[in-house]
Amino acid sequence: MVKKREFENWVTDYHDRIYATIFHIVGNEDDALDCTQDVFLKAYKKRSSFRGDSSPYTWLRRIATNYALNFVTRNKTSHWNEFHEYEHAGQEDEKEIRKFQSNWLDHLSKMERLVVESRIFEKLSFREVAEKLKTSENSAKVLYHKAIKKLQQVVK
Repeated sequence: MVKKREFENWVTDYHDRIYATIFHIVGNEDDALDCTQDVFLKAYKKRSSFRGDSSPYTWLRRIATNYALNFVTRNKTSHWNEFHEYEHAGQEDEKEIRKFQSNWLDHLSKMERLVVESRIFEKLSFREVAEKLKTSENSAKVLYHKAIKKLQQVVK
């Protein structure tokens, strides 16, 4: 069982990274902050179920990813927008290119999208992606390569 003090350290150590994960999914600062708070509350209540098989960050990310995906599904006003930080870029052409690239990702399944996001935006290794998605490293590689092939077809 994780003690209260240890959990407080997790919040301090992982809050920003968990927020970034959620923000990439919900695409809205206010919703991401709310979801982050909810995720830590949920994790605190379930801290006794943390077995220590993975790092605390991996466990928290899994909770955060599931929570954020459910949030987006429940709230149709929210949307996945991993390019949100570029929306206020100076040139209109850059905005259009980013929007188009964002639409490319709509052709992927949720799992493929999570793998691509994890590898490209978060720079995780395949082992870390596999832990995050609770799958094997080979499955993560296969999902990633399938996603890249799909994206290549969309771009052509």
